[in-house]
Amino acid sequence: MPLIHYTQYVYYPGGGPAADVELTVYIAGGNVAVPLRADKAGTTPLANPVTTDGDGLVSFYAPPGDYTVWLAGTVSFMLPDATETDSAWPGLFVHEQSTPATVWTVNHFFGVQPAVSLMVGGQEAEASVSHPSATQTVITFSQAVSGTAHLRR
Repeated sequence: MPLIHYTQYVYYPGGGPAADVELTVYIAGGNVAVPLRADKAGTTPLANPVTTDGDGLVSFYAPPGDYTVWLAGTVSFMLPDATETDSAWPGLFVHEQSTPATVWTVNHFFGVQPAVSLMVGGQEAEASVSHPSATQTVITFSQAVSGTAHLRR
């Protein structure tokens, strides 16, 4: 799997750049730091937390996925660098839940625990997500809902 170059300017909630700040990069919706690399070949480890430059720019290489950083209670999604030529989302699985249910069981066959984002009623939603195995994800809501789950390898 290729590593993708991610770069993003990070700002404080008031709009000022987060210059020379240590930020931990997480899989979106998770709380485990992601292993980062300083080069596309993946030969040079990069510390996580990673430090922004003087303009608030954070830059790293990682497997394709949804990544976030938190600063002063605000989340910033990490974006692939504009010059990146490899596909950032090769492992996307879309689960449509047409019948309202409190528990959605998704058999995705990725072989890894995917990042999960949820849409209910056209809005991003939150739910409890578990991975009983490397090929199954269980999403639990507080009430029965229908919608879409996007799982990314």
